[in-house]
Amino acid sequence: MILTELKPGERDDIALAVDLANSWETLNPPQERLTLRSLKRLLEHHGHRAAARAAGEDDVAALRSVRDHLRAAFTARSETAAVTSLNRLLADEPAPTLRRTRSGWRFGWDERSPAFVAPAAATALLDALATDGFGRFGTCAGTPCTGVFVDRSRNRSRRFCCGLCADRANQQASRARRTAR
Repeated sequence: MILTELKPGERDDIALAVDLANSWETLNPPQERLTLRSLKRLLEHHGHRAAARAAGEDDVAALRSVRDHLRAAFTARSETAAVTSLNRLLADEPAPTLRRTRSGWRFGWDERSPAFVAPAAATALLDALATDGFGRFGTCAGTPCTGVFVDRSRNRSRRFCCGLCADRANQQASRARRTAR
């Protein structure tokens, strides 16, 4: 599982949502990459140590369902369909509370268990939709990858889910050019 690059101590709910959405493998069996071990690694990577320690098999099953809703938002045919998919994740969730962090105040959920992932991810993606538009949601152009991403580049030019896919596509294009000569 390739995880989004984060600065030390950084928490980014959009990156958490993207990493969870990309925890499904379309290329190699077994297709299921979200295991208890990988869930703990994902939570730890995103700075949620208490949730990583508390994670259990029930959380894995619940977050697989969350992942499917997140992927549906990225692959939706319209902005309305994406919003509907993300709103479904929030339907049964409690409202966030205001919490003090090292950098000030922010809205959030009790992060001592993985249950916070669904509302945090859905809210972050809905905020990205409202702020930057559905055009920032993408699926990797690196065939046959099906990874998803939120394009946060200034010039809206992102085409790949990660550096590995971008490198692979560039190498493939370079080989094609050499062969054509």
